[in-house]
Amino acid sequence: MSPNVPRGAAMLLDFIAKLETNRQGQAAYETIIGYRNEKPGALPRPITEMTLEELLAEQKRWVRNLKAPSGAAGRYQIIRPTLLSLIAELGVPLSARFTPDLQDRFGFALLKRRGWTQFAANGLPLRQFGDRLAREWASWPVLAPQQGAHRQVQRGESYYAGDGINASLTRAATAEAMLAEVLDELNRPAQPAPAPAPAPTPPAPAPAPRRGIVGWVLFWGLVAAGLVVGACTIPLPF
Repeated sequence: MSPNVPRGAAMLLDFIAKLETNRQGQAAYETIIGYRNEKPGALPRPITEMTLEELLAEQKRWVRNLKAPSGAAGRYQIIRPTLLSLIAELGVPLSARFTPDLQDRFGFALLKRRGWTQFAANGLPLRQFGDRLAREWASWPVLAPQQGAHRQVQRGESYYAGDGINASLTRAATAEAMLAEVLDELNRPAQPAPAPAPAPTPPAPAPAPRRGIVGWVLFWGLVAAGLVVGACTIPLPF
């Protein structure tokens, strides 16, 4: 997850990505609709290595030639019209690559479109925010009965139920619990960074040995004995 995505939002995006792709790590960022990317020869190269211009062209090809129901791509299964709007909104050049960091940036932008800022500030009720997410991601369930995109939908169904393609992939209670966990994370004080360990103090030099009175007596006694021995062994000049 990109370090530019704040805590809480990262948790929510991880949950949504698991619903949308059922893949982990790099594989989620490389997923296209129907897992066609996992079929040999379906793509010229992974979408994470494509520029946005190349990806937009590929999305059209998937629908036209691969008979895909949409061009949903990446960790957040972004369809072509949504991708075009994100590029324009964030001012991203078409030469930019569809990297994991950029995908996370797009995912966070989609959260903000649906009211993340208000939700994080406790200004948008949990269920209302959840129902907004259901309009962005078909795998996320509505949290209350309502008119969906194609018919009346019940709590726990996809907002897009009835199109013959999309369905909710988790229970409404699970989605609510996830949002409650996100709020708990947002309201938890940030942990201070650990203080750097102090530099080790070099050991103090060992003190010079101290000689007591007995030590000095022995020392000078040895010196005197040496002088006597030396005097006795020096040959006389006659």
